[in-house]
Amino acid sequence: MIIYFSGTGNSLYAAKKLLNEGEKLVSLAELIKQNAYVVDLAEGERLGLVFPVYFYTVPTIVREFLEKSEIKNAGYVFSVITCGGGTAQASAVLKKLLAAKGIVLSYFRELLMPDNSMLFYQIPAVDKAQARLTNADNILESIRQDLADGKTTAIGSNTVISSLIGAGYRLSSGTKKFYAEDTCIGCGLCERNCPLQVIRMKDNRPVWTEEKCCKCSACINRCPVKAIQYGKATRKRNRYVNPLV
Repeated sequence: MIIYFSGTGNSLYAAKKLLNEGEKLVSLAELIKQNAYVVDLAEGERLGLVFPVYFYTVPTIVREFLEKSEIKNAGYVFSVITCGGGTAQASAVLKKLLAAKGIVLSYFRELLMPDNSMLFYQIPAVDKAQARLTNADNILESIRQDLADGKTTAIGSNTVISSLIGAGYRLSSGTKKFYAEDTCIGCGLCERNCPLQVIRMKDNRPVWTEEKCCKCSACINRCPVKAIQYGKATRKRNRYVNPLV
């Protein structure tokens, strides 16, 4: 089984590439929506966790799922963390989260993908992202071979950098800066894509109902008319959705 979390498709693409025939691909966001925190694997079944790094740490939605979940019969456990620059000590954070459940993280690789963090800075245009997607395919082939061979990797335990920067991430979890401009067409895509279910359509406009956001940027990047903004700066920034999923 591979459990993935993905805001704009990078981690979903990676998870699909790593999936073996007959293996289940499961959305972490859907598990949360269904209140399904028991992951019952076949005895010794491998478990993959594929998700993006946020602020050099594990996304809050992934952290909270792992803290609440009961994972049964896990065998070989691996993780691929997608990133626009680097993952710092995110793998060590994940290692600790799993160790608290009595689970050993045997293998980890970071995977450089096109950046989607347009809430905070300008990201490359889609045409410039193609080189990263091509390179990612090459790395994914290498990862597939590692996993087939049951390879293990050394994963450190130092989480100081990720913990410090991650603290800033958790403080930025509010939604007050999100809004929809008059160009909004009321399609409701943002509501359907929000993994935390804090967007609701009211009078054909999205309303953020809670000060709770994991910063996946699915709502703003996936808006078909670029109507959703985060503060004022995002009006001039590029959007990104993985073109291959």
